[in-house]
Amino acid sequence: MDYLIVAFFAFFGGNARYLLGLSLPAVSGFPLGTLVANLLGCFLFSWLVKHIMADQNLNGRLILGVGTGFFGAFTTFSSFALDTIKLFETNILLAFLYLVLSVFGGILMAYLGEKVWRPKPHKEDLA
Repeated sequence: MDYLIVAFFAFFGGNARYLLGLSLPAVSGFPLGTLVANLLGCFLFSWLVKHIMADQNLNGRLILGVGTGFFGAFTTFSSFALDTIKLFETNILLAFLYLVLSVFGGILMAYLGEKVWRPKPHKEDLA
């Protein structure tokens, strides 16, 4: 049953990524759509799945579907790798920029997603 849930949500994540790629085409060979999808996906996965959904004790299958299905299809390592190789063949400076922005930007976005949502303690917890 879990694989059907992942597949269902992956349909929407993959389509969202595709539409984002159409609206943010490559500029001088720089894969802006893939970069934005991966950075946004890192932030939202960390923020939404790890904090909002888990803290609200939502159904584990919903978390699996959104986390693995939607964000797994929305972000893409294979496109990142292929885009990096293509850039190295045409523009080594853009390739390094893309590589640094993708790797360190993704880690930063996941970190920010962790920091944005911190539940405030209740007054009775402070006593």
